[in-house]
Amino acid sequence: MDVSNKPYTPGNLDVYTAHSAIEATATSGSIDVSGAKKIMIVLTGAGTWSNRSGVLTITTSVDGSTFDNYSMLLTNTATASTATLTRVATVTMAAAGTDSVWMSPETIGAMNYIKAKLTITDTTTPTGNFTLKIAVQR
Repeated sequence: MDVSNKPYTPGNLDVYTAHSAIEATATSGSIDVSGAKKIMIVLTGAGTWSNRSGVLTITTSVDGSTFDNYSMLLTNTATASTATLTRVATVTMAAAGTDSVWMSPETIGAMNYIKAKLTITDTTTPTGNFTLKIAVQR
């Protein structure tokens, strides 16, 4: 999938559609995030949802050819009053809806490319699909 075409670019924010209405496991092409200040990832499950789940994994690279799993996604999960941030390696979705995560700010400057993999698991007569968008503020 070619993710070099950005469908929406307001100011210094580039929004990439890494996956659009997919129903089977897929990995996006490399997305150039060099010079990024902030990166937000939005996973949406749509359609009539039944017997399908998906797991989002992000990999990062300095050179665009060697990628490693990224385990510091910041979740949109409520935390206790200690204000500790919750970091995860994957995001799992098993129902229609939207889930957002951010890449940890202290790590963004050390990467130039990312890929997004959605591993989809189906059981009997699955329905529903996934769309994944990545917003990069430079």
